[in-house]
Amino acid sequence: MKTLMRFDSFLAGHMAPVVLSCVTLGILFPEVLGRLNAVGVGLFAFMTFANSLGGGFRELAQVARHPLPVAVTFGLLHVVMPLTALGLGTLFFPDAPLFTTGLVLEYAVPTAVASLMWVNIARGSTALCLSSVMLDTLLSPVVIPLTMKLLVGSVVELDTWGMVRDLLVMVAIPAVAAMTCYQVTGGAAAVTLKPRLAPFAKLAMLLIIIANATGCAPFLRHLTPTLVRVMLVVFCLCLLGFFLGYWAGRLLRWDFPTIETVAINSGMRNLSAGAVLAQAYFPGDVLFPVAFSPVFLQATTAFIVKALRATRPGRADQAAWEAQLAEGAAAK
Repeated sequence: MKTLMRFDSFLAGHMAPVVLSCVTLGILFPEVLGRLNAVGVGLFAFMTFANSLGGGFRELAQVARHPLPVAVTFGLLHVVMPLTALGLGTLFFPDAPLFTTGLVLEYAVPTAVASLMWVNIARGSTALCLSSVMLDTLLSPVVIPLTMKLLVGSVVELDTWGMVRDLLVMVAIPAVAAMTCYQVTGGAAAVTLKPRLAPFAKLAMLLIIIANATGCAPFLRHLTPTLVRVMLVVFCLCLLGFFLGYWAGRLLRWDFPTIETVAINSGMRNLSAGAVLAQAYFPGDVLFPVAFSPVFLQATTAFIVKALRATRPGRADQAAWEAQLAEGAAAK
């Protein structure tokens, strides 16, 4: 168990270079590693189950008691960002609509389960993050096909029911199973089962990233000015999600843990799910924007968390936390 925990800690602490290495492997050996795409749905179902063991249905009640932060997060995730992606794609790629479809798909998928890890690191609101992740995950079989149909349905012919079926298998059913397990065990699953599954869940995510990167290989081996523009737009959209989440919280005068939680949830996306869907239901060009994003997302998130802690509210929160630690040490 200690070996698994050390391995999990190593992966969590070095996620950016590990992800970059996995992407490189996928690009260099697409013929061999592309076979992983055949088990992508199963890998993702396991990853969702393992990462959703941290809370039950009671945590979803947080949404009812404090709906505004979750509502703002959802508005940014599923209204503002998809429309922005559609607008930028239409502006920069008028002759390549499939890249625009990829951008919209990237911003139609739910917030990332991995945001829980970053919110814990940033000392944000775990309850708010967990509520947002679980609710967004459960709604994804409806939200993703609906977003794609409304915004880019005229560009490609969508297999809506096939997409819903895979989302149920990959996301909704494993999440409900994990939440039920948490509830039945009285929370013990989060303490006993989740730490044991955590390193395997990260390995599943890395295998999915490798599989997705194999789809990028033909593009990256033959870069064109259009592909470089796609990469730049993807990076700018990624930064914009964090930026809008942060300033929404500042304007609404929330406490700092809530602000950074909304910022992280608004910026991070379940890109592995999007890439699996792109691989299964869309033409090849759609995959590139979604599969390219993991190259820099974890590193960007690490930078954003550090930048948030360096702001004036972040420094104040840090000082309050250190004072609380000092008081606890003095009491002992």
